[in-house]
Amino acid sequence: MPNSLSERNRRWDLLNKSMQENDVDALIFAANDYRGHKGALRYVADYNLLHRSGNAVMFKDEEPVVVLSGNLVGARKPASGWVSDYRCPGTIASGLVDALKRRKTFSRVGIIGLGQIMKVDEYLALTSAYPQVEFIDYSAQFELIRAIKSAAEIQGAQESAYILDQCFSRLLEIARPGITEREIGAEMYKVGHMLGGEDPLFLTMYTETDGDQTNATFGPPRDRVLNAHDVHTFSFEIVGPKGYWTELSRMVTFAPPTDDTDRMARAVTKGLAAAAREMTPGASPSKVQRAVLHAIESEGASSSYWSGHSLGLDVLEHPWIGLDVVEDGTQSEDTMLQAGYLLAVHPMVRDDAAKTTGYMADSFVIEDSGSRKLSEHATGLYRLSKGEVNVNEY
Repeated sequence: MPNSLSERNRRWDLLNKSMQENDVDALIFAANDYRGHKGALRYVADYNLLHRSGNAVMFKDEEPVVVLSGNLVGARKPASGWVSDYRCPGTIASGLVDALKRRKTFSRVGIIGLGQIMKVDEYLALTSAYPQVEFIDYSAQFELIRAIKSAAEIQGAQESAYILDQCFSRLLEIARPGITEREIGAEMYKVGHMLGGEDPLFLTMYTETDGDQTNATFGPPRDRVLNAHDVHTFSFEIVGPKGYWTELSRMVTFAPPTDDTDRMARAVTKGLAAAAREMTPGASPSKVQRAVLHAIESEGASSSYWSGHSLGLDVLEHPWIGLDVVEDGTQSEDTMLQAGYLLAVHPMVRDDAAKTTGYMADSFVIEDSGSRKLSEHATGLYRLSKGEVNVNEY
């Protein structure tokens, strides 16, 4: 079911208001088909970029123009019909220059994705064609706009969470000693695809040591055969029919876990529970992160300096659940959580002395009363034995 025109109008109103407040005449939304770099185009045009690059140009109080790579001329357009003008020029650079010609005079243009997504030749073409125009990075302002999800957007995230829940249910049906990671992944991919999921990101992980350093090695599922005493840890992220990401991860074992494995699972579970309690409107991401670290350290484990992030039409959005510098910049202490935020929390814990690790993930929506977990599956260590599923929720 396509996204509604009322949702389109809500987003365009927010974008127009932002342009008005920041004295910007137009916005350019840069996107490519990398999982974390195409959500801006879908936000403004409901267009799910399937390959190469794509952009939208939106003048204040005007319908956007979508500018795509030339090889996408035959690509299917969204059924929602948000935008009527689709262009597939010889080069995106020339297409962007032409799209701005609709307005004879303009002086300030914000570019969403200028630092990480827009190609250098596209930026140079714009500045060469319009030397009198100030082009600014508008990525941070856009993140503030899209951080608060509407009821329709939250419904889209819930659809995605439902798909992941069914995928995990299939894992619980088939996982056993002797099966390979690839066999499990294939079944989960199948369920996700049948239920309308797209762009799956499926990783499996296990503990490896290098001298005194202990790490959770992760990557796509391969031919590693699971044994009775192995811990199968997966991380599954997927886009639902409306384009929203959610994330789910659990630790699964077969034989009774060792004391250290049990402790790592308990540390992760306690960290997730601490985040769930602290994620309330008005809380800072750093406060949430400190609560996560305190819970994990109470089990004699350590964790990285960030434990989660916002997500939506992109798999990584702002704000991040961390202390200071997170990935691509410094996060302000003034960034407070608000109702309508959608967040994934995924502490990675380790104990170098015991040479063991742990990892799980849940997706949450922030409501006026606090956080709400989207998955129906309990958070904890899953043990599959004698045809039964046992969960230690600690």
